[in-house]
Amino acid sequence: MNAERTDTLPEGDESTARDQRIVRNTSRRVFLQAVGAGAVLGAFTIGHAEAAGIPTPWLHRDGNLIRDPSGNKVILRGVNIPDVSRLNADNYYSYTAAEYIDWATNGNAPPGTNDPNGWYARVIRLPAQPVDIGGHSPGAAPPAPAFTQSQLDSYVTNHLRPAVDHCRDRGVYCIVDYHRHRGQYDENLWFTSDAIDNEVQLFWNTVAPEFANDSHVLFEVYNEPTEPYPDDVDPASDSQAALDAWNQWKQNAQPWVDTIRQHAPQNLVLIGSPRWSQWTAQAPRNEFDGDNLAYTGHVYGQDNLKPFADSFGAPSQDVPVFLTEWGYKTGRAPYLSGTTAVEGQMFLDLFDNYPIHPIPWAFDFRWVPQFFNRQTRDDWELLRNNETHGGLVKDLLYENRNNDLPTDGGSA
Repeated sequence: MNAERTDTLPEGDESTARDQRIVRNTSRRVFLQAVGAGAVLGAFTIGHAEAAGIPTPWLHRDGNLIRDPSGNKVILRGVNIPDVSRLNADNYYSYTAAEYIDWATNGNAPPGTNDPNGWYARVIRLPAQPVDIGGHSPGAAPPAPAFTQSQLDSYVTNHLRPAVDHCRDRGVYCIVDYHRHRGQYDENLWFTSDAIDNEVQLFWNTVAPEFANDSHVLFEVYNEPTEPYPDDVDPASDSQAALDAWNQWKQNAQPWVDTIRQHAPQNLVLIGSPRWSQWTAQAPRNEFDGDNLAYTGHVYGQDNLKPFADSFGAPSQDVPVFLTEWGYKTGRAPYLSGTTAVEGQMFLDLFDNYPIHPIPWAFDFRWVPQFFNRQTRDDWELLRNNETHGGLVKDLLYENRNNDLPTDGGSA
């Protein structure tokens, strides 16, 4: 039985699209310990303090792990921020991408929040949205190609390059993410279309050489490929149908990976998968060709991806897995809905038991599911409660602020 979700969001909201059509017949783990509002907060007594950055040397893959030049295991824990041009140009925000990066990497927080310990993101995902690069109205998927070479050059020069440089100055890695999503009802926007191929090639032929010498930059090939995929197949199964869907994705996306590698031989490359990057479990069965490749997964409250250990933990034992979007928000669409006591604990258990790189969505007050509410420009509130994951994320970053970090191996 298919239960289709909608991409329609309240005005002003931004979220990536997620599919909720396949319902898995697997039992869900029940977690007895709840992470209620402020449950972890009481364990911390350190107040606001400037958080030092970390070394950002070149990273490389070693089996299912990421290591620095000295051989230390590295796990990058961080956050997503909104599209940098949206932050810089939309007067509704009133704060720039650089200010967001500062907040995510120092001992303070957005103005008006009164929460101890500060933010310790070690990686910041920068979603470069075709809708923003091409100057389209937000909300719907833009046509492909969504931007011209001139528009992309302007975006890189005026927004992306300054944000990447600011991450370097703050001592934090960043993921440059080609952030196309939605479009599942338009075959011209499927990952198999010539129009999408042209857009992706234009993006990476421009962006990859621009940041090829920046050791703190990782590339995410394609945020959320949608169709085609089979509705009636469990993406975490060992079926031939699940592998066939992955193989079709690989056939289309391998040239994009090759384009990045042609221009940028050292940067880690993160690879998504069909159905909004939910086909992660198939990666070990037929990996992409190339060196220093890792794989992404996106998951919110979807029952069809539980237990998370099957969909994302199991593949992380064979290949590096970056969970570049995750979270929950009670009362939203079913694919987003969850609680700190249940889904929050599932995520914490996943990160405790597997070497996954957690990068939740979103360090913002507007892009759902968000970490904050904002009443006025200077009056923000961290959402530390059972209904969403802002407080849980902050505590996760604080608890691990000194764990799994690279040492100075000669960063660029």
